Amino acid sequence: MTPRVLIVGSGPTGATYARRLLEARDDVSVLMVEAGPVVSTPPGMNVKNIPDPKEQAAARLASQGRATESGVSGIPGGVVVEGTITARQGTHLIGRAADGSAGMPAAAGATCVGGQGVHWTCATPRPTGPERIAFIDDAEWDRLVEDAEGLLHVHRPSFEGAAQATAILERIRDEFAPDGITVRPLPVAADPRADGSLRWSGSDVVLGPLAEGAHADRFTLRSETLCVRVVREGDRVVGAVLRDQRTGAEEEVRADVVVLAADALRTPQLLWASGIRPEALGRYLTEHPLLFGVVAVRSDVLPEPQDLSGPIDPIRAIVAIPFDEERHPYSAQMMYSPVSPAPLPEGSRFRDNPAGYVGMGWGIRKRPRPEDRLTFEDDRPDENGLPGIRIAYELTDVEEADFERARKHQARAAAALGEFIDGMPKVMPAGSSLHYMGTVRMGAADDGTSVCDSYSRVWNVPGLVLAGNGLIPTANSMNPTLTSVAIAIRGAEALAADLTEKD
Repeated sequence: MTPRVLIVGSGPTGATYARRLLEARDDVSVLMVEAGPVVSTPPGMNVKNIPDPKEQAAARLASQGRATESGVSGIPGGVVVEGTITARQGTHLIGRAADGSAGMPAAAGATCVGGQGVHWTCATPRPTGPERIAFIDDAEWDRLVEDAEGLLHVHRPSFEGAAQATAILERIRDEFAPDGITVRPLPVAADPRADGSLRWSGSDVVLGPLAEGAHADRFTLRSETLCVRVVREGDRVVGAVLRDQRTGAEEEVRADVVVLAADALRTPQLLWASGIRPEALGRYLTEHPLLFGVVAVRSDVLPEPQDLSGPIDPIRAIVAIPFDEERHPYSAQMMYSPVSPAPLPEGSRFRDNPAGYVGMGWGIRKRPRPEDRLTFEDDRPDENGLPGIRIAYELTDVEEADFERARKHQARAAAALGEFIDGMPKVMPAGSSLHYMGTVRMGAADDGTSVCDSYSRVWNVPGLVLAGNGLIPTANSMNPTLTSVAIAIRGAEALAADLTEKD
């Protein structure tokens, strides 16, 4: 009998399971379902690759969801507008604050084929030191990360032809070299084109030939199909109830294994709705809180205009200061832009700065605590009829101390380049990173502090596997996609072996 695997969610980690399973076994069939629509061609392609600005904007709007609990939906623009939290373009707000907590007012996600990978900035720094997962052997972990870099098409830019980025890199290196702090280009998931531009990676790149119709007899992608709940017989998962979002019709689909890769907010919501409620479910919620500032660059920092060749690509080259537990216990990213990435009021002396701007973000670690968590309200469902999500989340004195230290490093970087614009820097509202972790965390033992084992299998629920940022059990200061794809590769390899043993 052909084993059937149902994958819920079409982001990079769900795509990893689909591709690796179909490559490992020629008798497995995979059904992948996604609650949102297809917004790019091929399905799951990063919308930054859409050349027409209007078409790109339409793709972002299409993935912003049908509605949200807070009533805010389809709002373009930045994270903060006149003090009111809105969702970034391509995403929609999720959940609301728990009683007595400020919650995560900027918590958001994308609902489309490709998930957040469609709107991904493609930053792929490697986790280091305490950001690595201690209960996975170092040699195996290094191999998994290398495999993940291959799946994502990670590119390490040289900044050739990006004179602005090169100048910024040199200035920042000179500032921090006496402290032994590393400054380097940020690796990104992208393929260089002949003209020097980049084609940004998305779920289509991870799916590889599957995105172009390969294995059509064994791989099916159904968009606008919501998983309502997982179905069990006894303890074992045997399938799921799926709803056609266009008609409202529901059906039960049987599967030998279900892989939940919805995201770090909606995967635990689905587990709760399915009556799968381990003690750690929704707990240990983390992100990497962000100290963000915009610097108006001094005229002497960049090359003379005649030395600049070709169009300015502000996303192509990013300067990074990686995490260093002793010297720089947070991660930093700096990106040049000819226009301010934050709105400037009329009359500001920083408007139309001739040398442009640098947006600089310092991400700190949020230590996992069981008190930072999601809870679910069966009597107050969301727009899909699933239990409403409430979020309890607070920074502690540990994180506040990290912010104070990070401000000093960021101020040095700013002074090396120019001057902060009005009102900068600022701590961004909780949830602004879009990188939520820990809510279905993996663990080395079933001791009540984790939801799944180190191979992503839910404790005591055969046939159920998890994927995504929510599995990460550590405190991270940087973009987690590379880590999550490495974890998904490990889980997919184990699942392929498990299916073989069942034959």
